[in-house]
Amino acid sequence: MTPFHIRRKTFFCFLFLLAFWLLGFLWFLAQIPTQKSDFPENSADAIVVLTGGAGRLEYGLSLLAENKAQRLFISGVGADVKIDDILKFAPKNTDKKFVAKIFLGHSAENTIGNAQETAQWIKSHKYTRILLVTSDYHIPRATLEFSEKLPNATIIPAPVLVDDKMADAKGLTISEYNKYIAGKLRHFFVYVMGSK
Repeated sequence: MTPFHIRRKTFFCFLFLLAFWLLGFLWFLAQIPTQKSDFPENSADAIVVLTGGAGRLEYGLSLLAENKAQRLFISGVGADVKIDDILKFAPKNTDKKFVAKIFLGHSAENTIGNAQETAQWIKSHKYTRILLVTSDYHIPRATLEFSEKLPNATIIPAPVLVDDKMADAKGLTISEYNKYIAGKLRHFFVYVMGSK
């Protein structure tokens, strides 16, 4: 094969991969929630908040205050963070009963860790329905990881909407899509190919 044919084949392979990536990105955008959901009281056994994005703690705490679930688990909390630090983000006039419903997870450092840490807590309490609070662009990948760790649980997305006018909003979405692809490939090779 001549150098010309190699370059030509490489170019068409690149175009194919680019088209595949773009089509996948359009599908990914369609999976991102664009509206907050209206949850009735006691919609789930527990609310799970993944730290790392603006508005997540506030939203999770407000859902707990509105009795959307009876417990709140916050995953990926810093080692030095205490309940009193978390309560700074809570609605006003919360009482001691409210504080007793909040649980902190300190071991997770990423989304995979969030899923592992939360799964242990959820299984220990025998819960089957969770409200998953994270940023809207993070919902597809978070749901992917949580579904793998909690296959028998019902995971209900509770997105925190990110302002599209943010300078880095598009960059966050593209980065999250690439991480989602990596997660899909990891699941395929570990759980599909690994089971053969």
